Amino acid sequence: WCGRTVLRLAKDLAENNKGARVLVVCSKITAVTFRGPSESHLDSLVGQALFGDGAAAIIMGSDPIPGVERPLFELVSAAQTLLPDSEGAIDGHLREVGLTFHLLKDVPGLISKNIEK
Repeated sequence: WCGRTVLRLAKDLAENNKGARVLVVCSKITAVTFRGPSESHLDSLVGQALFGDGAAAIIMGSDPIPGVERPLFELVSAAQTLLPDSEGAIDGHLREVGLTFHLLKDVPGLISKNIEK
């Protein structure tokens, strides 16, 4: 989840500091939460299937130097929002068995209703 935040902050830093180049590095490790399925907690298995490990790094800037830099992508906008009525939709707890996630059945609907087209 922090990837969105860091992209928004890096974009802001690059656009507001002439000549700045921002190294962005993110990683997410959820394999530590993996455990066998349980009939009483099927939602935990869904969370394990949806959220996986990953890592990425980029250098962000604005006003590329002609003949020296060649941008591959352009980040047009970056934003975050809190979804109405989403409290408890995705819940994580650190327990004796490790980090557990609980997802409400409403999560796909909450996301689809609030995605900008």
